[in-house]
Amino acid sequence: MQIKFFAYLRDYTGCKITDFPYQEDIYQLAHALCDKYGDKLRGKMLSPDGEDLGEEIIILVNGRHVAHLGGIHAKLVPSDIVSIFPVVAGG
Repeated sequence: MQIKFFAYLRDYTGCKITDFPYQEDIYQLAHALCDKYGDKLRGKMLSPDGEDLGEEIIILVNGRHVAHLGGIHAKLVPSDIVSIFPVVAGG
């Protein structure tokens, strides 16, 4: 599966795009990515207890927001493209 990182998340991961081993759902993917890339990513990607997505992250699977796919328990397939963005605020 392909993972795309945007904005400052690229600094945390050291890459824009990576081919990542298939994970069954967003929960497993988020934890695997945080294990690989560290605590800075974990602090943005997951809630403090690790049971939900963080409030400062947007995840799209094939262009669809995970909130519409089952949230952190959204199922994945090996051909999915997962895009991970930080929430952007401003005006």
